[in-house]
Amino acid sequence: MSGGAPVDTRTRPPVLLLTGIGLTAAVALRVVAALEPHFRVLSAPLSAVGDGKTADELAVTTANDLAVTTADDAVAMLDAAGVAQAHVVGLSFGGVIAQEVAIGHPERVSSLVLGSSTAGGKLYVAPERPIRQFLWRLHDWPAEEGLWATVPYLYAQTTCLRDGPRVGEDLARRLARPLDPRSYRAQHSIARAHDTATRLAEISAPTLVVHGEQDRVLPLDNGRRLAAGITGAQLIELPAGAHAFPTDVTDAARELVSFLLAHSQPRGRPRAMRRPPATRNARAGRA
Repeated sequence: MSGGAPVDTRTRPPVLLLTGIGLTAAVALRVVAALEPHFRVLSAPLSAVGDGKTADELAVTTANDLAVTTADDAVAMLDAAGVAQAHVVGLSFGGVIAQEVAIGHPERVSSLVLGSSTAGGKLYVAPERPIRQFLWRLHDWPAEEGLWATVPYLYAQTTCLRDGPRVGEDLARRLARPLDPRSYRAQHSIARAHDTATRLAEISAPTLVVHGEQDRVLPLDNGRRLAAGITGAQLIELPAGAHAFPTDVTDAARELVSFLLAHSQPRGRPRAMRRPPATRNARAGRA
C-alpha cells in the first residue's frame, strides 16, 4: 500500500455523467474509470423516469415534460452534492437529458459532452427500418433477453468478433441490477419525442460531440447535425466506434478527459461568440 495521504476528490472538478438505463449504463462505467483520476464523478443512470406517477398520470404527461423533469432531477444531483457548476457528460439517452440541462440550467454547466446523441426533431436521422422495428419491440422483451439482443446493434462488428469478453463485462455489470420495464418504456417515449432542434442555439457551454461512424442506432449524421447546431461545438468522429463507442474504442475516453480538463475553469456569463464548428476523425487505438 502507498504511504501517501488519500486524495480528497472534492477538490477535483466535478463531472455529472448521465446515461440511460439500458446497456449503455454499463458501457458508461468505462468512461467513469477514465474520469475518476482527474475529476469528481457524480454518476447515476436515469432510472427514475416516471417514478411517482400512476399509469393514468403518465398517459397525460408529455414526453417533453418528462424530459424537462428528468433534467431537473439531474440538476438536483448537483444540489445534493453541493456542486454549483459541473461538466455534464451525456451518453445515448443521457445526451437527451444533458441537452435539456444545458438549455434549462446554463449557469450549472461548465462544459458539455454529448456522446452517441441526437437533437431529434427535424435534425433526427432515423436508423434503417429493421433496426427501428427492433427498437420498437425491445421494451416488451424480458430484460436479459433484450440486453443480449441489443449487442449487434450497439457495438461495432469488430468488437463483437474480437472483443467478446469486453462485451460480456458490460452485460454482466448491467444484469447485476434489475431493469424496471416501466422506466424503460418512459425513457423510450422521451427518446422518440426528443426535439431540441430549434433550441440548440441556446446552448452556451463549450461543447464536444462524440459519435461512432458505425452507430446503427443513431446514424453518424445525427452527431454531425447536433454539432452543427451548437455554436462552436467540436465534433469527433470515431471510425471504429458504434453506439457503445467507449467499449469499441478504448482511447475515446481520453478525448473526453482532454476536453474536460481544458475547460475546467469556472464559467461566468456565457460568451456571445465562439469559434466555428471543428470536425475531425479520431482514429484512436484499441487495447
